[in-house]
Amino acid sequence: MIKIVYKYIAKNFIKIFIFTSLAFSVVVIVSQLLGKINFYMENKATFGIIIVHILTNAPEWLVQALPMATLLALLFSLGSLAKRNEITAMKVAGINMWCVISLFLTIGFIIGIADFACREFIVTKTTVYNRKVDTEKIKKEKASLQTDFYNQIIALENNVRLTVGHIDIKTNTMENIVFERYNKDFELKRLVLAEKAVWENGSWELKNGVVRDSESNFLDEVHFKTYQPNINVTPEDIAFKDPPYNSMNMADFNKYINQLKIFGQSAIKARIALNTRFASVFSNLIVMMVGIPFALGFGRRINIIFNFLAALSATFMYWATQSVTTSFGKNLILSPFMAAWLPNFIFLGIGVHLLVKVKK
Repeated sequence: MIKIVYKYIAKNFIKIFIFTSLAFSVVVIVSQLLGKINFYMENKATFGIIIVHILTNAPEWLVQALPMATLLALLFSLGSLAKRNEITAMKVAGINMWCVISLFLTIGFIIGIADFACREFIVTKTTVYNRKVDTEKIKKEKASLQTDFYNQIIALENNVRLTVGHIDIKTNTMENIVFERYNKDFELKRLVLAEKAVWENGSWELKNGVVRDSESNFLDEVHFKTYQPNINVTPEDIAFKDPPYNSMNMADFNKYINQLKIFGQSAIKARIALNTRFASVFSNLIVMMVGIPFALGFGRRINIIFNFLAALSATFMYWATQSVTTSFGKNLILSPFMAAWLPNFIFLGIGVHLLVKVKK
């Protein structure tokens, strides 16, 4: 009998969940269309391009709406069971309430996995294509790539630091180079100064400079026309911009964070975004945990509106906490991990506390 009950509950939830998800998506699509109609008219975008531009943004809007769609589907499906006294009938039939709760929590976790997969494999591609349509089809601009970089400090392996006055990706050259190698005690062991460097055969070759070693106390200089310092940072590694995080999958995130580290730039925001990508898997589960006790209270007519508003308020508090901790992370008050996961830990505790009070 428990399988029949599971099927009945899951079927009702899934129908409402699909409806609420599509409803949120339609509302956002219409609002985006109305908000950008002047933009489309100014750039004389055709109807087909407008449709493509909007639809390629739809997956991102959908995943953003999933937690709210999950909450509403839970409140309407589980709440209707409580309102029609079907929960009471299940208890009379000997079905433990925790079995029903476990079903909803499992569904919430599955939705979280689907959310993650959508962000990782679909949103990343549609976002890139959407930006391409935005620049090339609507604005009719050619995508540009930064090719000149100035005053770069590059941290390399084996305690090596490279300071470059100018890097030109078009010609694969560098100018005004300072190459420093340190020992494990961070004492300077070798200093190389060069006018120019050229990328050849998978490595940078320094030209027209001097080498100074610690053995000579840096007083003696050895001049060279060419010098091989074994620098393997490719020109492609240097030529990067700050991409939108929703266009990056896990591999892109790791590559981008490594690039930021190489060039001595802060990777805090990217690390927060990466941790948030993983933490979002549990967002729908936590929404379920917080919403279940309020949905079960729908059995009493006078409390339906109160419980509905209370569940929405708790969910909005969860999202507000995410915004606050993210801000703390960006200001170095919290680590990137805690900035992304602390709201989950807090509301996981609140959800467990509320569920414990649910009577069997």
